[in-house]
Amino acid sequence: MEFHQLTYFLAAAQTQNFRKAAELCLVAQSALSRQIAALEDELEVALFTRQKKRVALTPAGQEFALHVRKAMEQLQEGQQFLTELRAGQRGTIRIGCIESLATAFLPALFVSFHQRYPDVRFKVSVNHTDELITLVEQGEVEFGLILDPRLQSEMLIVKELFRQPLHLLVSAQHPLAQMKVSSVTLEQITGEPLLLLDQTSRMGQITKRIFAQRGLPLQPLIEIESVEGLKEMVRQGIGVTLTLPALIRPSQIGRDLALLPISNLTEEFIFALAYRRVGSISRAAREFINAIVRNS
Repeated sequence: MEFHQLTYFLAAAQTQNFRKAAELCLVAQSALSRQIAALEDELEVALFTRQKKRVALTPAGQEFALHVRKAMEQLQEGQQFLTELRAGQRGTIRIGCIESLATAFLPALFVSFHQRYPDVRFKVSVNHTDELITLVEQGEVEFGLILDPRLQSEMLIVKELFRQPLHLLVSAQHPLAQMKVSSVTLEQITGEPLLLLDQTSRMGQITKRIFAQRGLPLQPLIEIESVEGLKEMVRQGIGVTLTLPALIRPSQIGRDLALLPISNLTEEFIFALAYRRVGSISRAAREFINAIVRNS
């Protein structure tokens, strides 16, 4: 039983498709298929049922996957221990981050971290949560800061950082802000010109799902891809939007914008950290993760 066979097995367990698993593992599909077949021969048990283009774990395969995941986690912990024994606080940390956190959450962390580790450099990829998950799985970034991680991945460890409920974001000059109301309801919001991030963003998906679940009409005045563009339109009083407090820079609240709680919406949304289950994380990246956790 070899390490790469177990990696191929977990990738196939996640994707239920040998072709997609091979793409994740950066190998030819035929090589992945052969190695999984060799693993089954060695174990003398079928791990997958194969039907046309899709595969599925057998009961034995499901049980084996649990043990493999635990073993991989322990192996990563051992690799990380050896990595942290090595001196040197240099190198480049490759991070994936959703756009809103890149502007509202990361800058202050970069400042404090750079003071402690002036020789560490950063490369930040800004994208939507689904795309970031793929980047982490493929090893393009060491970890990702994501919102509402609904998808489960055999390749990733996802750790919750904090949760927040949705708020209504309005201009500081909006009547609701001027009246200093303590909260609003979803029904009140339907009477406002609504601005949304487009369907490729998590916030756009969340807003549309909530309105649909409540049976409320949703006819956005504007849908836009740019987070900063959306906030600027709210600031200018063109409309309002739903967002999470962590996605807004503290310096903007009170001066340009106002956040109002939504009294009849108690659901909270998760901000999380995602990194690969297999493979070590650099010591510098681990230190930055610790800084993120301390500031969450």
